[in-house]
Amino acid sequence: MGGWPSTPCIEKSCSVCCHNTEMPLSPSDVLRLATRAGQHPDEFSQEVDGIRILLNDSATQACVFLDEKGLCTVYSDRPIGCQTYPLILDAEDETFLDELCPHRADFPEAPPALLLMLRRLDEALQGQS
Repeated sequence: MGGWPSTPCIEKSCSVCCHNTEMPLSPSDVLRLATRAGQHPDEFSQEVDGIRILLNDSATQACVFLDEKGLCTVYSDRPIGCQTYPLILDAEDETFLDELCPHRADFPEAPPALLLMLRRLDEALQGQS
């Protein structure tokens, strides 16, 4: 899997982006997560306007795959959007680091492969809606 070569998330024990998430899932994300978790997609996601969205635990308001220690239980198979975050696209499909990420200034420059991953995710999601 791709993603950032290094991130401050684990070092700083940060999981802010995993709380109240509205992470869209590509069809490949859904298949990968269903296989990894041994769950039906409806157990970890819901369809909203034709796009699957990762669910939050009703008690913690965090991603259903975030454990009590704040660690991702599907990290090696996490959704593409999680792998590229805090890099996101604006309305004109320009990339930027999400202002909601408290450690965005600590991320290195985004490698070209990461930009490509994000654009492919956007294309996959556009094809679903």
